[in-house]
Amino acid sequence: MNGTITHQFGRAFTGQGEKNIYNELINEARKVYFIKSPPTFKLSDLFRQVGYHYVKRGYDIEWFYDSLHVDVIEATYVKSNRTLFIQASHPVSFEPKYYGSTHHVISFYEAYDEQKLREHGGFLREKTLHSEQWLGKALQTLTNAKNIHDEWEVPYVSGMDWTGFDAQAESLFNDTFTTLKFNKPSHRTHRLMGTLTPEGPKDYFDSLTKRFKRRIFIKGYPGSGKSTLMKRFGEHAEGLGLDTQWGWCGLDCNSIDYVWLPELQTILFDSTSPHEYEPDRSGDEIFDVKKFRDLNDEEGLLVEGIITRYKEEIVHATEYLQVYCTDDETIRETLDTCVNNYKWQEIEIDLFQKIDNSSVFK
Repeated sequence: MNGTITHQFGRAFTGQGEKNIYNELINEARKVYFIKSPPTFKLSDLFRQVGYHYVKRGYDIEWFYDSLHVDVIEATYVKSNRTLFIQASHPVSFEPKYYGSTHHVISFYEAYDEQKLREHGGFLREKTLHSEQWLGKALQTLTNAKNIHDEWEVPYVSGMDWTGFDAQAESLFNDTFTTLKFNKPSHRTHRLMGTLTPEGPKDYFDSLTKRFKRRIFIKGYPGSGKSTLMKRFGEHAEGLGLDTQWGWCGLDCNSIDYVWLPELQTILFDSTSPHEYEPDRSGDEIFDVKKFRDLNDEEGLLVEGIITRYKEEIVHATEYLQVYCTDDETIRETLDTCVNNYKWQEIEIDLFQKIDNSSVFK
């Protein structure tokens, strides 16, 4: 029987700069293949082939997509044996710590024609400098959006019925954990819920949760304690010996959008814009905290103005990412014309031989 595929993002453009969870994923893995190459679209095809190679043998995998080019895969993670294949040179550089043991480097640099690279070198340099300017504008605009979002939280924090909130949270905890206690250490993993892309906000909630038994949709306003509740939920589970997965927010690096408890097949999820979902199957439920705060007319007008400013910044950031994406696409396509496909194939074949010769398939 074939394994399953879960779709994820490994990086996000946030109000605090670019965030990725790949260092955490490298630490989570037992074996890592660091795939080195100039910026390219060709590695996406390789990661897809690697994924199918394992899926056909019954292994569950995760594909991690590029936040700039949403159809491009930049890492494949085999969950069953915790083997990671990661694009390790661009756009983020990663180096092996345990070279010669569990960390392996596969380099495609030798597959590039030096003469062709020199011919395009000046153009690539100018295009790279131009693209970095637009990325800087996008990230600065997202910082502005994050600051406005912080303003958005203030009216709700000041008037929340925290007593009622805490009572409802306690009921959730009692209902979920009852008298559970596992005689083992807990293990925490990290993922990203979603990110702003050149196509707008995007997430993979459906892919992540398609086999979960219980999905708890938190409905609330900014500043209404959703992220704090999820962190408490995760920490309480860990105190009982349960494993957790924390899904980090694509706008605020210090906030989380979900906590998943694999052993209970339960996820507590921030179901508000831009990742707003509604229950649609058995096992779904709503955890409503909107009822603990009502705005008066003056507060309502204030919030409307904040929302308008926030949405404007998100639109501008998206436009800047679109320009950056176009430049990056040109850079990658130009570099791909410099590849010696015969040498590239040789390196790919060598990688698959390493995989097949590993103890995993014996």
